[in-house]
Amino acid sequence: MNKKVLLSRLSAISLAGILSLGAIACGSGNVQNSTESQQDTAKQTSGTEGTADAESVEEVYWFSDVSGWGPANWNGVTSSPVLDAIESEVGVKFNIEQPPTDADTKLGLMIASDDLPDLISISNSDAITQLIDSGKVWTIDELLTQYDPDSHLLKDFPEDIKTALIRKYGAWYSYPSHMNSNNNMAVYPPSSDTYENNLKYGENTAVAFNKTIMDALGLTAEDVQTEDALLKTLEVVKNSGYTVDGQPIYPVMLHGDSWIDSSMDGVMAQSFGVMPVDADGAYRHKELDPAYKGVLKLVQTMLNKGYLDVNTLTIDEPALMTYVETGRVFCWIGNPANSSNKNEIPWVSYGPILATNEARPTVAINQQAGTGWIQTFVSKSCKNPEKLAKLLSFVSTKEALYLNEYGVEGVDYTLDENGLAVRTEAGEKIYEENYQSNMWLWPINNTNFEWGTQAGPTEDSDAYVYSQVSTAIGMYKTTYIYDAALFGFENSTVIEPTSDLGIALSQVDSYLESQKAKIVSTTNDADFEKEYESMIKTLEDYSIHDIDAEYDKKLKEYCETYGETVENVNAKLY
Repeated sequence: MNKKVLLSRLSAISLAGILSLGAIACGSGNVQNSTESQQDTAKQTSGTEGTADAESVEEVYWFSDVSGWGPANWNGVTSSPVLDAIESEVGVKFNIEQPPTDADTKLGLMIASDDLPDLISISNSDAITQLIDSGKVWTIDELLTQYDPDSHLLKDFPEDIKTALIRKYGAWYSYPSHMNSNNNMAVYPPSSDTYENNLKYGENTAVAFNKTIMDALGLTAEDVQTEDALLKTLEVVKNSGYTVDGQPIYPVMLHGDSWIDSSMDGVMAQSFGVMPVDADGAYRHKELDPAYKGVLKLVQTMLNKGYLDVNTLTIDEPALMTYVETGRVFCWIGNPANSSNKNEIPWVSYGPILATNEARPTVAINQQAGTGWIQTFVSKSCKNPEKLAKLLSFVSTKEALYLNEYGVEGVDYTLDENGLAVRTEAGEKIYEENYQSNMWLWPINNTNFEWGTQAGPTEDSDAYVYSQVSTAIGMYKTTYIYDAALFGFENSTVIEPTSDLGIALSQVDSYLESQKAKIVSTTNDADFEKEYESMIKTLEDYSIHDIDAEYDKKLKEYCETYGETVENVNAKLY
């Protein structure tokens, strides 16, 4: 493939927008959660008689920019125990919309036209800021105080998470998914060392290797631990002639069309010790860290040597998984949460790809109360705010969390002698086949609940392999771990978007997406250096140092709040 075609493909990927951390799958249009005939079955399945009659059930328009959850991703079923219970107990059913592309653009248009969905579950930081600034969504405490004053959430919602949300967004505007904090953990302590390690060291980005291929080719950890060793090994794999079911294998794959966020700016940047601060501990865009140049160079080398196929950088999540889960990838650099049969390959991680200059790997892990992942908002224009207030109150109860995570007790799961949930044979079958190992409504997932209510995974399970792979870089002996909470301001409005500096920041974000693709698409050292230097110069022209100075004020404020500091442990290498 010539350079022009390569560049155009890579640029198209970036300009189309990159999907971030998270577990993201194919999207859907509008999906209703239950048909009339299925609702009859639902009452029997959920084991709840309910309080809402058919005439009082209202449809709620639920919009999300995260498309990997819910009925659209299930195998022939359109309801679940928690959806059935919500309809029965609260009196609502959902019309769920998860646009596969440009979801946040659509939401922006709905905000502008004052035609918001009833319920909005989003993860994009810019969309969250736009939604809050519009003044068109309730704060959770105001909604509950007015429409469900007896809600348990007004009494027992984790105080440390609420404080973090208020610090980040200015008020308690949202109900967050994947909650993890000391207050929440006090209610749901981890049930095993594996889950405790997940909380302390886990990351949804990893460098994973296909152990079956490694064993077949006689490869060991030594052969993939460093940058130089990995490149030599990828050459061996490329020329090995190894096949899976008669099909050739891919030496390396990044995370499809999320290759920048989930791979290059994720574990690869961590491996090379990239930091968002300079030698003096002042905030600095990571792209200005000299270590980041090495990350760009490694991706460029993988492309130029034919180890990384540029076509794989345009594929979406489901297409990526067809290669990853059939064993046709030797090295996968991406989000391990998005594969459901890691134990069957099996995948293994040895932590970072160590840079040639021996830089220490660096990982940001939240050591304070987190603000979760997907933020759920209630529109002030919703048809029935009382029902949505009661919806939030219900889905946050233990009853609903068990229904969402495991199903119906005695049918889908039982409790063992330690009070931990164990799926029944029937429950496991439905979970794996009907729900594609993903029955949950992600916006109400609670991480501490999940890892506190089930036994630790066995060594032959997917969950165990996930834990090993996702914690490997955090647990590596030389890794420098710093508190991600110190940088919680990065996804909030630090600079007024309509100011000159705010406009410059928007230009920086757009420029970096395309320029990173342009840099790694170069075919020789001279062009690489030219495009890299062009990136640095253009960032300076966009007032990047003034932008970073504003961010540094926030960083110092957060460091003082938490009583912590952060340093660039690799600064002396450059």
